[in-house]
Amino acid sequence: MQYIDLGQQRPKKSNKARKIVKWGALTVLLGIVVYAAYVLYWPTATLIRQILKQPSSVFSLISNPKGQLKSEDGRTNFLLIGIDKRANIPYTYTTTNGVVHKNGFLTDTIIVASIDKKTKKVAMISIPRDLWVQVPSSAGYPAHSSKINAVYAYGDSINYSGGGAALLKNQVESILGISIQYYGRIDFEGFRQAIDDLGGVDITVDKTFDDYEYPVEGQESANCHNGTFSCRYEHLHFDAGLAHMDGETALSFVRSRHGTNGEGSDFARAKRQQKVLMAAKDKALKLTNLFDPIKLNNLFKDFNQSIETDMDVSSIIALYNLGKEINVGSLNTLVIDNSNYLIVPPADQYGGAYVLIPKSGSWTDIQKAVDQVLN
Repeated sequence: MQYIDLGQQRPKKSNKARKIVKWGALTVLLGIVVYAAYVLYWPTATLIRQILKQPSSVFSLISNPKGQLKSEDGRTNFLLIGIDKRANIPYTYTTTNGVVHKNGFLTDTIIVASIDKKTKKVAMISIPRDLWVQVPSSAGYPAHSSKINAVYAYGDSINYSGGGAALLKNQVESILGISIQYYGRIDFEGFRQAIDDLGGVDITVDKTFDDYEYPVEGQESANCHNGTFSCRYEHLHFDAGLAHMDGETALSFVRSRHGTNGEGSDFARAKRQQKVLMAAKDKALKLTNLFDPIKLNNLFKDFNQSIETDMDVSSIIALYNLGKEINVGSLNTLVIDNSNYLIVPPADQYGGAYVLIPKSGSWTDIQKAVDQVLN
């Protein structure tokens, strides 16, 4: 039998098929570009803002890629401020004549974190919001007295140089007798969202407690139908032991002021705040979070308006590197309240307000205690 070799003719791709492949490749490439832009936008925008604010930090970073932290006597001190801004209240407002003013927000949390750069040990000092202080005159405004939780709001309202955080930082320096190199301010919404972006935090609750007077956001001045104030509050309950907390739960845990079982004091509240701060630090520095681009992007995006700091790019990088070496097990804490260095004077001497003043009449004993904690 005779066979005829017809050969194999490779069919030519049609123009239509080539176009499909071409547009498919372009679509994939475009998707990668869009994804990268989404992931990098907020970190890049934040970095650019910091560079424009302090261009010198870029040159400092070139000469020292590990970054640099300001310090005194081998320590770097940070003022951590939590303000009671609600989501429905903006940071600024504009009057009818076009002038922009800042809304004043009270500070709910005031903590100084101090890091020994040599030993990598950390100390935390909590200051109660009801501490009565003397606010010096500034920019034509007379000196006056107030609770320390109003200093931040006052500084913003008078356009103090550096804002309310700078005025509060100066006030805390004079009370504790130390210099503070940096401050960081966060609001409730930013705190709540940051904890959620981290996937929550694991906290060991020391004692079971209830709080029957936890304020409901937006209901602070509500008129309740039953003639009481019950609609303004909700019931919180925490069981002793290890608990995984999302942002809302962690915020309630650190803000609770009327807990049972000894958890209603400023001392107990400050301890809870310190616990959550350290847990958040540990979670943020985990490799799974550091190399998760979506999580990092969300953190930068959520922090964009909710956080304020005077740290530059170089100091932020240095703090990140230092944070990985911090010796959490040697954490030293001090909570200043009426169980140690403060007393509650008669309310009628302060317009009926509940305030705290130093037992000795000056800040000397507190400054000695701070020196012992730090050294």
